[in-house]
Amino acid sequence: MYLIFVSSLNENVKLANRIKDELKDHGENCEIINLVNLNLPMYDTTKEQNDGIPKVALDLAEQMKTAKGYIFVSPEYNFNVPPVLVNFIAWISRIGENFRELFSLKTIQLATHSGSNGKDFMNSTRNQFTKLGAIVAPREIITTYSLKIDEYELKTIINEYIHIGK
Repeated sequence: MYLIFVSSLNENVKLANRIKDELKDHGENCEIINLVNLNLPMYDTTKEQNDGIPKVALDLAEQMKTAKGYIFVSPEYNFNVPPVLVNFIAWISRIGENFRELFSLKTIQLATHSGSNGKDFMNSTRNQFTKLGAIVAPREIITTYSLKIDEYELKTIINEYIHIGK
């Protein structure tokens, strides 16, 4: 099972659905999780101390433990990572004794539909996920309003991503 995390609505959801279809064409099970719909409270240590880790984050962490890998589909916000994704990682990294546990040796595919080319988002998340111990696929899926997805490229990238995790 692959988990596809989406950090926005609209075009990135469409891209996530296209990636999901491609994974299914390769015989893989997957699930899309829209981080916006989780409505996680903004992380801070006082909130964690007073209220604990939200149940939705704990449940998601259980799914992540058994997932083969993750695909992150996200726009670039102000030349960086959207706040909803940063907040998700903050909460998830607080679960368990080892904050890297849910990322260590997991394969990650990065994808974006952004108004620009999304490279700053890609570079930032590649750096963070690598430091968390994940194996980030070398090729990225990038679409913009003027650059549509190339079907052959998508098939190739997804095939390579699946191969990395075997």
